[in-house]
Amino acid sequence: DFEQEVREVAERDDRVVVAQRANAELMLESPMLVWRNKTRMRLIKAFRAAHEIPERTMVPGEPLICDGLELPMRQRKQRMDLEARGLIKGAQAIYLGPGRKPGFARVNIIGTEEPGISVASIIQIEGPDQEEPVVISAAKSGALFLHGAACTIHKAQGSQWPEVQVFASDMSAAAWSGNEEAGIQLWKRLVYVAITRAEERLHWVTRPMISKPEVSLGSKAETLL
Repeated sequence: DFEQEVREVAERDDRVVVAQRANAELMLESPMLVWRNKTRMRLIKAFRAAHEIPERTMVPGEPLICDGLELPMRQRKQRMDLEARGLIKGAQAIYLGPGRKPGFARVNIIGTEEPGISVASIIQIEGPDQEEPVVISAAKSGALFLHGAACTIHKAQGSQWPEVQVFASDMSAAAWSGNEEAGIQLWKRLVYVAITRAEERLHWVTRPMISKPEVSLGSKAETLL
């Protein structure tokens, strides 16, 4: 099966790593890639528990993914300014804390030279057992952020990271589903997209477990301030 093929590749290529558990510290740099949305939310919950983050708060150092800009047409100039600063759909960011104005948050946009910007933000943390997401920042309009510790493979298309973790159980679930997309078995499409997100190294995570982080979120945020 394809999991055995991954193991065989890992034995002869150090760019592929078979891991028994998710690396919580690597999830600060790039999201764990999954198929199912419920898996994404469970992994985010596990990530936050591993970092001992209170359930209804967000602490500096947590990763975010921009899910788009929710701005009215009359604010076209503001949209263009934010996009020029790297805040586009799919952009990764690090939460640095609340902004000076209500509904604003300070974020560092990864891959840009700016140390951090204050932006009107709608920040949501979804939970697997919650009907409604926890809203950390609730501007009327602005940048919409989701938690960035995990991401569906479909949403990750177009993005790349030096190292990427893939949740193997979701790939197996896709294979067992028997689903197809455009005449191609779903699991094959998912695996292809997932492995091509990694520029340098792929981590194939085989068990629903997460490591205890050695680096605190606070120290991560301090390097960006």
